[in-house]
Amino acid sequence: MKNKISIICSVYNSSKWLTKYLDSVNDQFLDEFEIVFVDANSTDNSLSIINNYVFRKGIKVKIIKENSRVTIYRAWNIAIKNCKGDYIMNWNTDDLLYRSGLQTYSSYIKEYPEIDFFYSPCCVVNDQNFNSIVGLRNWPEYSHESLLRICIGGPFPMIKKSAVEKCGYFKEKYISSGDYEMWLNLSKNGFKFKKISDVVGCFFQRNNSISMDNLFAAQKEDKEIQHLHR
Repeated sequence: MKNKISIICSVYNSSKWLTKYLDSVNDQFLDEFEIVFVDANSTDNSLSIINNYVFRKGIKVKIIKENSRVTIYRAWNIAIKNCKGDYIMNWNTDDLLYRSGLQTYSSYIKEYPEIDFFYSPCCVVNDQNFNSIVGLRNWPEYSHESLLRICIGGPFPMIKKSAVEKCGYFKEKYISSGDYEMWLNLSKNGFKFKKISDVVGCFFQRNNSISMDNLFAAQKEDKEIQHLHR
């Protein structure tokens, strides 16, 4: 299959999200893709839920279990090094990708093979069942200057794996802004970005996310990263 897509997913004590997440993976309209799970030494039954889930034909699944707690960016790097796709998407267990999400990105990949980084607007919800849309994050059109002002990638951008490899993978020292560092790294090194108009999913806004739990640290990381890639 040309232009293969791999989802990378870090899992840590995600049992309350996983069934809905796995159903969303299974319901994707795109016929064939890969998903690589990295379990960051969960202490609940997350790994058991994934192992016992029946994925439909066309979805290739790889499950990697770490024997010690690893950060989200360490987990993403492990997943990237073990995935087979030409394009990767980091899709977290508490966010929702619409059924047409991967198929939409696949269409753009075919139309714009020169693009390294696709991103889209996303709805914002504040409940676990994704029933209540409370906002829309409609990122600005790409420029390096706009990216320096705000992390415009959104919760599930589609990125060429080779671009991430060339930029040295995600910096594992960061707690919550490693993705922002990578997007600016890609931008500063001349990789091509494109905003698509389609809303492909929902971001679950919650007060106990990694970035909200460490808001001061996240803001400090952002400033460091902006200074580094200015």
